[in-house]
Amino acid sequence: MQKSSKSLADIIRFLLIFQISFIFLFFSFDKNLFANEKDDPNIIFLQKKLREIIPKYNFNSIRPSPIKNIYEVVYGGEIIYVTHDAKYIFEGGNLQRIILEQGEYYFKNLTELSAEVERKILLDKIPDSKLFVFGKNNSNYITVITDVDCPYCRKFHKDIPVFLDNNIKVRYLVFAIKSSSKKKIISAWCSDDKNNALTLLKNEEKIPYMSCKNPIEEHQEIISSIGVGSTPSIFLPDGSLIQGYVVPQEIIKKINN
Repeated sequence: MQKSSKSLADIIRFLLIFQISFIFLFFSFDKNLFANEKDDPNIIFLQKKLREIIPKYNFNSIRPSPIKNIYEVVYGGEIIYVTHDAKYIFEGGNLQRIILEQGEYYFKNLTELSAEVERKILLDKIPDSKLFVFGKNNSNYITVITDVDCPYCRKFHKDIPVFLDNNIKVRYLVFAIKSSSKKKIISAWCSDDKNNALTLLKNEEKIPYMSCKNPIEEHQEIISSIGVGSTPSIFLPDGSLIQGYVVPQEIIKKINN
């Protein structure tokens, strides 16, 4: 009974600190957001403390958030927030700045802006040799999380000629959790013509079962580190994310803008 009471008290304390911190979001943004991280002793402390608290996460960086005494922790393509004393972590939410412009308020999603930068770094490190790739433009491309059994992914796949006509390369990471899906995508990878085999699967046609050394398990790890599991998920060249099927003209317009 005492253990349950303690857990309830911890939850209540967490909710209170969460509410208080986001009140600070409205009233007290840190003016030293872009201060030199080497001059911040809290970052050195948090680097050591977080390795102790969450050793399974290999975070990329820790930096000040716009809220005093709250820090942004980047791991893979995901963002979490931690208090300067490492006693509270905010996970799964978006930090948004409230901006007044021409008499109207709007929200600017700071978490998503940070995530875009980190996703671009992560995705740009993946060589084409480990992906299904349609097109040859090395400077203008989209990276798409797809699934051979997803109806809207099939619809997206039919749009690939439109992207190629606009000189946009399409790179696929394949989400394959079910063993049946994994067997199919590995067979496509091991085929003499990977792209044609993948297209046949997208058209719900069968291909011969094959096995060889492949990066499909790496695909799952990358997708997990990005923190996006829905399909299709479309990452533009700047790292920004479009979730779900969107007509190619809209995607091309966003890229060109």
